[in-house]
Amino acid sequence: MNAEIWTLVGVVVGAAGALGAAALTSRAARRAPLATQRRDKRREAYAAFVGVATELAIAADPNDSGGYRINGAAPDPEEWVQELNRVRRRLLAAYRLVQLEGPEEVERSGMEVMNAAMRLVMAADNVTLADVPRTGQVYGELLKLQDAVAAFLVTCQTALRI
Repeated sequence: MNAEIWTLVGVVVGAAGALGAAALTSRAARRAPLATQRRDKRREAYAAFVGVATELAIAADPNDSGGYRINGAAPDPEEWVQELNRVRRRLLAAYRLVQLEGPEEVERSGMEVMNAAMRLVMAADNVTLADVPRTGQVYGELLKLQDAVAAFLVTCQTALRI
């Protein structure tokens, strides 16, 4: 009789162990796609932010002759600054998605890009097109924006690997 009881206990414990293992496996299987989805959402938010930051850099970048162009034509200085501000506002909207997705180190790096973008637009607002050589204040701020975007990319790559 003792053997029968121990057999029954063994069957019950074995069944409970199998059910527990199945539950853990099922839970882990559900978590893997969620982690992938979250990483994909972060990647999309980061890419959108970098895309708009690149648009701002292109809008502010002097062409080979040292002038600035909007759709191929030399713009009025006020139109140029307005265009930069339009792109900067879109950058802010993209940054809000970065803030939602996080993590904190990516948000901080994104804020550095936002600060560089603001300094660039302010520098452009303080000069006329005739006053802006390639080595001028606007170009210097453009280089800082590009550096901030490069640092943001490195931070994002690190965050996405975790």
